[in-house]
Amino acid sequence: MMSIFTQLGAFTEESSMFRFKLVSTIVAAILLSAAAGHAQDGQTPTIADTNGCKVYNPMPQENESIKWSGECRGGFADGNGVLDWYIGDQLEERYDGELKMGWADGEGTYVSRRGVRYKGTWKNSLQDGRGTIQNADGSVYQGEWKEGKPHGRGMYRAPNGETLEGEWVDGEFKTKSGSRRI
Repeated sequence: MMSIFTQLGAFTEESSMFRFKLVSTIVAAILLSAAAGHAQDGQTPTIADTNGCKVYNPMPQENESIKWSGECRGGFADGNGVLDWYIGDQLEERYDGELKMGWADGEGTYVSRRGVRYKGTWKNSLQDGRGTIQNADGSVYQGEWKEGKPHGRGMYRAPNGETLEGEWVDGEFKTKSGSRRI
């Protein structure tokens, strides 16, 4: 579940949208593969904590381990708790919230060591519903999500404070009536 976030050049609508789409795509991939993976649970790898409680892990890494503080039902993390992801002894990521049968599902907060924070609603370990992501570069998106991408009403603020507010479709800002660049 490692994250790779980079600082990109000065703000323009195009570079800002590229950065936002890049960050959104990376976070979605990190947090778990698309909902199609959920439909085929038997094909998505899992990782277990020291008690044998599993969560889904589509991007296994060497020396990776987890720690889950909540309940384990049917061999999977289930209910409210804290899920910590480690590489070696280094805490890389933390999810504090609801899991259902090994997937982030419901309200929860994700924080990475690299400075990314998402707080909001999850479905199949992807952002889905309302939520806010704050990136290490200072950019923020607050609004509606669908399957790990901004989708619906939302506001994106670039590191320099410039803002795009309006309708988003599959992670892309759509300029139309009611949308504005501030």
